[in-house]
Amino acid sequence: GLSLASKAQMSYGIKIGAGAACQSDMLELANNCDVRFSPTIGFVGKYQISEGFALKSGLEYQQKGRSFTEEKVDVTNKLKYLSLPVKAEFSAGEKAGFKNGQRIYFAVGPYLSYLLDAEGELNDVSFDLRSDTKDFDFGLSYEIGFDFSVFNTKTLQVGLNYDMGFIEVYKSEPNLHNKMASISLGLLF
Repeated sequence: GLSLASKAQMSYGIKIGAGAACQSDMLELANNCDVRFSPTIGFVGKYQISEGFALKSGLEYQQKGRSFTEEKVDVTNKLKYLSLPVKAEFSAGEKAGFKNGQRIYFAVGPYLSYLLDAEGELNDVSFDLRSDTKDFDFGLSYEIGFDFSVFNTKTLQVGLNYDMGFIEVYKSEPNLHNKMASISLGLLF
């Protein structure tokens, strides 16, 4: 245990991303709704326990929601969350043939999000969705990506992310869960 703790190293950084979000039934990908642009930005912390295993967390601002057209009415729901993911990261580096600090990784773990704001639009007319939206979202987050060493002491991460919510989003509309796929760029110090 002491030798593991002595090899562990902590790194911090920033993460930005862009992707597509929708809301659908639990086991369906899109449920006939159009995806909407979903930006993310946040802080990341990573605790490297061994060469192939790390714990990763952070605090991220995310936009989720959906867009659809029903009876010639365009509807867009924009939900803004503060999200806390906690992931186990498994990676392969130099022992797998990568050089110069390069690594491929896979991370998985739960996330908990708090709703900051909820806004809807019907044909470009805005309205407040907060009273019909649940305050918390909980789900599972997946990430696959690649690390590059930059400037000798920093790491650049490029990742593909997918979040799948388990909690129904709206109080009046059952069976709709947040889904989001994105690409992210992170810099760890």
